[in-house]
Order: sequence, then structure tokens, then C-alpha cells
Amino acid sequence: MALAAEKELNQLKSLFVSMVSHEFRTPLEVILTSSNILDRYLDRLPPEKRKMQLRAIRKSVHRMNDLIEDVLLLGKLDAGRLACNPAPIDLLAVCRKAAAEIESAAGREGAIEIIAGALDDAAGDETLLHYILTNLLGNALKYSSPGAVVRFTVEHCGVDAKLVITDSGCGIPAADQLRLFTQFYRGSNVGQTPGSGLGLVIVQRCVDLHGGVVSCSSTVGVGTTFTVHLPLFDGTRIWRRRIEAPTNL
Repeated sequence: MALAAEKELNQLKSLFVSMVSHEFRTPLEVILTSSNILDRYLDRLPPEKRKMQLRAIRKSVHRMNDLIEDVLLLGKLDAGRLACNPAPIDLLAVCRKAAAEIESAAGREGAIEIIAGALDDAAGDETLLHYILTNLLGNALKYSSPGAVVRFTVEHCGVDAKLVITDSGCGIPAADQLRLFTQFYRGSNVGQTPGSGLGLVIVQRCVDLHGGVVSCSSTVGVGTTFTVHLPLFDGTRIWRRRIEAPTNL
């Protein structure tokens, strides 16, 4: 068992080094190239081309920052330093905020279609829910063609909120679906699309903390659907938390 654990740890270290070296090299090259262009030709570049180079630098910095945030967040989850603290939330507003954030980051306003039913009296951890939604919506948009629309359905099913995110992207091969929630693992058909292989791991951990379930169905060349069930309408959860919470005397 010790040898198996050591082998798994060494494999994770190898995957981590490979992911970091690949995911940092490209944006660093962009930053270096753009900064050299600005340094050499600043006086001769028209304003729009200067802005283009600055946008490329900012985009690369954001990409590296997102990677660091994912690694730090996963570290907190692994260390048990993040807990689910349910509180009353406006579930539709949370969904709209996450969708707007992803659309803005991708520069594709209106690319996510939200279909929602009655969502009153929901309670959950808004921070964890935001991690779930932004990762799933971000992946759906990232792997879809530029003009495609991602469908995001939110339903009230008993004590659960049922969140369904469907894209018409490249799809996930059946063999890869078995390892979807493995750290640093990415599908064999992602090509040059950037990614850390951490997003779905974060989704799984946040869903688990909520006491929910996440599943995936996908067909290569057709698209992918992620379905998440979270007990956001179980009113006893907040009451139990209030009872169990220590009081300051």
C-alpha cells in the first residue's frame, strides 16, 4: 500500500510539473513577445495596435493567475480548510452572475442561455456554488464553437436544485470520461485548448461538500451535458447549522 501511494504521489507530481510548464510557457511567451514589440516599436505603432499588444499581455496574466488560483483552491479543499456553510441565497441571481462572468471573460455576451423555474427559498454556500458554476460554464463555452450557445437549465426538484449545463462542443471520448475527475487529467481530444485539468476536480469537491451529486454524459462531435443535484431546498440544513453552531458567551 505504501509503494502504491508513493507511486501515485510521484505520478501526480509528474503531471503537475508537466501541466505547470505547459500552461505557463505559452502565456509567458506571449507576454515576452508583446512587451518586446512595445519596447522596440512603441513610437511607430498606431494606438489600436498598442492596445492589441496590451490586451494580449493582460489576457496572459489572467490565464496564469487563474491557474494559480485553481492550484491554491484545490490545496485548501485537500487540506479540509473549506467547509459548506449554507445560508439563504437568490439562486437565480447566483446563476446569472456566474454566467455573466464567464461570458465577459470569453468576450461572448449572450452565449449562455439560462432556463429557470421557480427557485424560491434556496439555501447553500454561495462561494462553493460559484466555483461549481464558473468551472462548468467556462468549460462548456471553451469547448464550444464560437457561435454556439450553451444551455443552462435550473430546476427545483424536491429538496434538490437540478443544474444542467449542455454544450454542442467537441465532446469527451468514452475512455476519458472514466477519469474526468482526476487531478491534472485532460481529454485526449482537447488539442491546443488551454486548461489545467483541475476544474472538474474542484467541481467534484464542492459538490461533495454540498452533499450533492455530479454526472456527465457526452458524445464525441455532438456535445456534453453535466448534471448537478444539490440539496439547496432542504430547509432543515440551516436550522441544523444554527443549532450546532457554538455561541459566544
